[in-house]
Amino acid sequence: MGSVNRKLSLSLPGKLRNRLGINPSPYSQSRIIPVGPLSKLELDVEAKNTLKMYGNNTIRTARYRWYSFLFQNLYEQVQRIANFYFICIAVIQLFIEAPVSPASSILPLIFVIFLTVFKEGYEDFLRHRADRVNNNKPIEVVDETGALVTKKSFELLVGDVVLVCNGDTFPCDMVVLSSSEPSGECFVTTASLDGETNLKRFYAPPITRELDNPSDIAKNLLAAIVCEQPVQDIYKFSGKMIVSEIASGTETAHPLNNECLLLRGARLKNTDFVYGCVVYTGRDTKMSLNAKRKKIKFSQVERKLNTFLLLYLLGLLLVCIAYTILKNLFQVRAWYIHSRKITPWFVTQDMFAFLVLFNYAVPISLYVTIEFQKFIGSMFFGWDLELYDAEIDERAFVNTSDILEEMGQVEYLFSDKTGTLTKNEMSFQRLAVGDGTFLLRDSMLHPLFEVQATKMRDLKSPRFSGAGLPSTQMPTTVQILLIFLALCHTVRVEQDPDARQSLSISLMDHMRKQSRLKNRMKEGFKLMRLNKMTPPSKEWTYRRRESAILSAQEAVSAVNSGSEIDPGEDYEYQASSPDEKTFVEGCRELGIIYHGQNKQQLQVVTLFGRRGLQYRLLDVLEFDATRKCMSVIVQPVLQGEAETPDYVPEKPALVLCKGADSSILAKSAPLEGLPTLPEPTGDPLLDGLFVPSEEIQRRAALSSSRVSDNVTKLSSFGLRTLVEGVRLLKPGEWLPLQQELNEARTNMEDRTEALTKAYQSIEKDLMLIGCTGVEDKLQDDVPETLTTLREAGIQIWVLTGDKEETAVNVSFLAGHFNPGLSTIHVTKQNNLLECSVALETQLITVERLQRESIQFHYGLVVDGQSLNFALQATQKDKFLRLCRNADAVLCCRLTPMQKAEVVRLVKQSRSPGPITCAVGDGANDVSMILEAHVGIGLFGKEGRQAARASDYALGKFRFLKRALLFHGFNFYWRTANVVLYFFYKNLVFVLAQAYFGVFSNFATQTAFSSIYLLSYNVIMTSSPIIVYGILEMRFPEELLLDTPLIYRTLSRNRLLSWKNFLMWNVFGLWHSIVLFFGCYVLATEGVSKPGGAIETLYGFGSMLFSLIFLVVTIKLLLTTYSLNILMLLAIGGTMLVTYTVFVCFSRITIPVSDGRDLLGVWENLLYGPSAMINLFGHVLLLASALAPDIIYKVYMDSCRELPGSGDGSVRRGETRTKSRRVKRPLLAHSPSKGNEHPP
Repeated sequence: MGSVNRKLSLSLPGKLRNRLGINPSPYSQSRIIPVGPLSKLELDVEAKNTLKMYGNNTIRTARYRWYSFLFQNLYEQVQRIANFYFICIAVIQLFIEAPVSPASSILPLIFVIFLTVFKEGYEDFLRHRADRVNNNKPIEVVDETGALVTKKSFELLVGDVVLVCNGDTFPCDMVVLSSSEPSGECFVTTASLDGETNLKRFYAPPITRELDNPSDIAKNLLAAIVCEQPVQDIYKFSGKMIVSEIASGTETAHPLNNECLLLRGARLKNTDFVYGCVVYTGRDTKMSLNAKRKKIKFSQVERKLNTFLLLYLLGLLLVCIAYTILKNLFQVRAWYIHSRKITPWFVTQDMFAFLVLFNYAVPISLYVTIEFQKFIGSMFFGWDLELYDAEIDERAFVNTSDILEEMGQVEYLFSDKTGTLTKNEMSFQRLAVGDGTFLLRDSMLHPLFEVQATKMRDLKSPRFSGAGLPSTQMPTTVQILLIFLALCHTVRVEQDPDARQSLSISLMDHMRKQSRLKNRMKEGFKLMRLNKMTPPSKEWTYRRRESAILSAQEAVSAVNSGSEIDPGEDYEYQASSPDEKTFVEGCRELGIIYHGQNKQQLQVVTLFGRRGLQYRLLDVLEFDATRKCMSVIVQPVLQGEAETPDYVPEKPALVLCKGADSSILAKSAPLEGLPTLPEPTGDPLLDGLFVPSEEIQRRAALSSSRVSDNVTKLSSFGLRTLVEGVRLLKPGEWLPLQQELNEARTNMEDRTEALTKAYQSIEKDLMLIGCTGVEDKLQDDVPETLTTLREAGIQIWVLTGDKEETAVNVSFLAGHFNPGLSTIHVTKQNNLLECSVALETQLITVERLQRESIQFHYGLVVDGQSLNFALQATQKDKFLRLCRNADAVLCCRLTPMQKAEVVRLVKQSRSPGPITCAVGDGANDVSMILEAHVGIGLFGKEGRQAARASDYALGKFRFLKRALLFHGFNFYWRTANVVLYFFYKNLVFVLAQAYFGVFSNFATQTAFSSIYLLSYNVIMTSSPIIVYGILEMRFPEELLLDTPLIYRTLSRNRLLSWKNFLMWNVFGLWHSIVLFFGCYVLATEGVSKPGGAIETLYGFGSMLFSLIFLVVTIKLLLTTYSLNILMLLAIGGTMLVTYTVFVCFSRITIPVSDGRDLLGVWENLLYGPSAMINLFGHVLLLASALAPDIIYKVYMDSCRELPGSGDGSVRRGETRTKSRRVKRPLLAHSPSKGNEHPP
């Protein structure tokens, strides 16, 4: 340990010097970590130094810190064009002789900013709260006294030894030291990191495997880990553990690799507990390194809004310049105005004065209205009971309300597979052997008729299966395959000791015994799990294993004696692969029970309770992605042989191999060259397959072509297929193969190459005996949801870390790939040139086939290795062309960062880029969720990282249909129309002011009182548009969900197109002309009637303001399709309050500048000599202004049909609500024609 001590003592001061910027880090390539409390004490490493060097285990998803929130948020708000503009206007008003009160600009600005600060603060508070829950999780750590102490997750430091129990998630990246298994192995699911569903084995270094309790770790572990600095690659880790013997002081180095590193976010399975040493924490964990930092997202609506604002600002600037020039031209010639010298300051002051006067063209309350609308809308989204998941008791949750409307614009959906489309629950569905294909249902076999299924639902249709066969009538070929499946796996059998004892004691005795045992052991173990103060022990693991071993031993004895055997219903099968567990459980249901190992370490299988079989387990060749198969080498224990686990060279053995069809078929032997045995042996596998018989060629052994056909049939149902093959090892043939395999495993230089050669020597000359189909159960309504979203014009890509075969099968099962769809594969490309050639070849083929037949459709399959080259700059265009022509795209074996790169590629594929949505449930999906325009996280079984990092969290994938087609459509419809309406109503208001400037000889004189300027946007026109933005529904809920074609009518920000924007502005221009010049005519009439209020400046301005207020309010009413009580109350209440306030201001004086301007005005307007003229003028001008709107709306609504309504089921001009049938023209947009929503 001396060398480690010297290195560490040198590195600590160096690190501190590096923190101060004096010199660079002395160990940039590696880190040296003391393992456990004794090592830290021996090496004199203080916690504060570790904290400074490596940081703690804090994870933060919140955007702001409490001390910088206000400044950071204000800075972000200033970046908004409108806010920055109004700040400038407010400042200008303080330094010039402004034509209006500065309060008219400053007060609305403060109000808008305050509401935005409140909303952003509340949303970030929710993120902080979620972070606190995650960072404060209790974790058990070994202290220097040998006890377990509880720390909060964020307090973990590098070098701490942590206890993790079965079912728990690892809080950081840690090297496993020991586990509840004697071999030091543990099983972990990394589905939340890489999408792989199989359990993975991790191993503790041999030197620390016996340190399985806190006392031994604290007293006897003196070691240091030397490892690399953190890197993104989740499959890469290298280092060594240097362990010092306390007694002798000698040091031993043990290599560490990725099979020793347990990653944050992964979950411990099928292992009672593990102890691990923390090596990477917080931001250094591989999960964090693969996660993109949450960034501020801006919706397409907000981007277009900013474009409109810039246009308005440019127009405003040009108008101000023109008015400034005209003022100085005309007023110089005016004899009644005192002449002044034209100086740059006066010209600048006039310019700023006009800027202040016309600044109302920019809607200051637009942002706050949209913010408030989104805030309330996000609450409604969370309250939607149709999005509530009762199974996990979770409702929909909004993390980011800023981009709600983006859900109504999605063009590309990127979905994870594992846990998102599927439940990760396997079901053994079908098997195909020489005697035909069989369906497994209700613990019985059902022969299938030779009928071709055409729909996904036919998978379980009873018309495709005959009557169930009892076990006594099970064909021999099926029995052989089931025995094969009961043996070819790595499943461990465990059994509750109480359950085994219940077979031999009475019910009452069993209940008493069970109570005592559970109070003493099982409940004790649970209590340990709850308070984590009592160290776990291997005793419970040993007892479960011992119970299963005794049951296996008793099963053989019972069969031999003819007595009842344990049916195995209480067996707990621990499997590294869900497929293997499914096979073993399926065999048990059909009467072929795997009991595990007995006392003699023999594999025990019983057949229908009448026969017991024993096999020697000689070796296991585990699955790997290169071979795409796994093998088990067994030797039957024949009658009269000694029950020993050692290989008997005088007897035959079997290689049982199962895997992908491409792998197994390549290893198969021709039917003519199959080996045989000279005489029966008594074993069903040996006798059924290799004893000469007329039935062998016809029934048991299958040709490659027949197996391939069976695989195709099973795959057409979306099942995960495996092919099974058997090789006969003649007496003595296993010995040289075993020697070659052992040598390869100990080869330190070319281990991979040597193992590949050894595997090839064993896995060859296979007899094909059948194939199996396993259903990876889908989430509820996944096919229907994908079909509906596709009809809505959304292109769907599945991005998964799972292997290719599994991903393709699930794509067909889920309906992502339609039945019969051709698939094009760009996989296993080893370099850029190979990938380029493959892409070019596939493009040529596709374009040729599409020229020959417009009916040609295909799905594209790409793996992560090939994607690395396809994303290169020289290949992007070809790859995108291939993707665009595909009906669906499947990317498999992707890392988290590759998922984000695919999303980014599509986002940047055109200008403007398509709106993307990413949905996933695991930590490996966080990067693509953050990269997409809309990130949706599902509350996953393996953690909540995706839900916390997402913009919106849902319980199930099927909720996506409602979230996009209903909520998304409505959010976009409301927000886009709110934007258009605000520009329209402000344009009407400011144009009237501009016309007045012409008649006032371009003086910087306002036609309206400051009271009107202050209240127009913030008070008088705010309530109706807020209610509209929250409750408006263009179509009824049922229609939106049943007619997904409606969704695509608004794609590509169609409502905010330049054509639609121009139409709203044209109507605004018309309204301003009619109202101003109509008032001008009424004003000239008012002059002839002395005492008429309209003849005064503010009388004219008040009547003009009243007309503008009425027109823009009625315009909103015409735009509304979902009239409800709140909308009517908002409009009626606003009108009542507005005119009541007007009358009040006519009677009182308010303490602001221009507070006396309205005295007596409204009394004269309502009761004076010109009252009837005013009333008639109001009616006439309102009718004249709004007549074109009504005509245009009726025409546009009546001449368009709803998409998908060609069958007449939905007639033009008709919508439905839940309570009544409402006759109203439907506005339907055809994407191909680019029709827009009329104002």
